Amino acid sequence: MFDRDSLRVREQELQGQIDSMLATLDRQTHDLHAAQQQVARLRVTGESADGLVQVVVNSVGGVVEVHLAPDAFRRSTPDSLGRAMTDAARRAGEAAHAESMRIMGSIVSATETLPDLPDLVPGAPSLRDFLPPLTPEGGDTPADPEPAPDDHGDGSWNRPLLRDGWQ
Repeated sequence: MFDRDSLRVREQELQGQIDSMLATLDRQTHDLHAAQQQVARLRVTGESADGLVQVVVNSVGGVVEVHLAPDAFRRSTPDSLGRAMTDAARRAGEAAHAESMRIMGSIVSATETLPDLPDLVPGAPSLRDFLPPLTPEGGDTPADPEPAPDDHGDGSWNRPLLRDGWQ
């Protein structure tokens, strides 16, 4: 049986561990917020191999700006200019993904060595579920889906289901 002094010492040890974990969680929350803001402001430029096109994208690869070389229309055909735009956008998107992962990587990897909430409270949700994965699931960016055969472009895909039902 434990005496009161040993219980008090054990309680102080546990309180110290909890205080340390809370301080670490607070610091990581601050770091995560700062990294998220940095990623939100991220802009990356990709240039086509022929130098005719530069595309600026945000952190998720959304096109923000497109810049054409002043002589792009004289040096290129519409088809090759389209390929150059695609090339520049792809390069920018890949660079944005890599930079986002670099920014978030240190934050996410730091959480892997710390105890998680379920380690302290059985059945609690994992805090790791709220952090972005370091690598995309499945590797490459998926191709755009083909339109459904019954999609006639009538805008019915955007109709609210609860109001109109499954028609």
